[in-house]
Amino acid sequence: MADGLRWAVTDGPDGTSAVELPADAVAARRLAEQARGGLWCARAAGGCGGRLAVVDGDPPGLGHTGDDPCAFRRRPAAAGHAYDHLRYRPALLSWLTGQGHRPRVLRVPDAAGHPGLRLVVESLGAVLEVRLAPLSDTAWRARDDRARGAARSVTWLYGPDADAAAATEASVRGAALSLRRHDRGLLVGVRDAGGAVRWVRLAACSLTADGVTAPGLEDARAAHARRTAERQEAARRAARRPARRPARTRPGAAEELPLWPLASTA
Repeated sequence: MADGLRWAVTDGPDGTSAVELPADAVAARRLAEQARGGLWCARAAGGCGGRLAVVDGDPPGLGHTGDDPCAFRRRPAAAGHAYDHLRYRPALLSWLTGQGHRPRVLRVPDAAGHPGLRLVVESLGAVLEVRLAPLSDTAWRARDDRARGAARSVTWLYGPDADAAAATEASVRGAALSLRRHDRGLLVGVRDAGGAVRWVRLAACSLTADGVTAPGLEDARAAHARRTAERQEAARRAARRPARRPARTRPGAAEELPLWPLASTA
């Protein structure tokens, strides 16, 4: 019997190679056949680690083959968000290791259970915060302050559901980095303070001790810094400009009185 699940991993119960079950029955069966390691309820997503099987239906679904208790049996819809970070993790790890880094991976769900991913490169003192769920302005500022107090550099990467947080950072620092899945890879979007986004492949970016570099990122920050400096200079000039005083009457000048029409004496 299907449990209503649509997500699994193909590299064992502790694996991270996440796949989504296609809605088409033929494609779903093909996925099961191609997953030589089987389909599993991922422990990394908060699942039980049990084996899953494709169950026919319209659409087809995934069901546990055993009786192990699992949170996703009760709340199958929660699996989509819970597996979200696994869809970004392999590409990010490949990108970092390809640069010679040895990242440490932490899963950092928030109080509401939304997934998050933190990649720590200790040799650089660099942290990547991958935010995939909404985050308020106040919460983002508090988390950013805490993260920067513990690392040399902190770079936020925002998924589609965290666009509001990306806008917050762009307004503060002049730019923010969005993250989107594209085919089997990832795209990075350089978002400026005006909301415009320039997309590049993750391979065009790199990680340094100062954080992630991306084409157009420094230009966006520099433009924001210039606009901020211009506004501050304009405010300083306005503050130095003496206020215009009202015109004063010359001493001894006769007061001009309004002329009223005389009443007729006829």
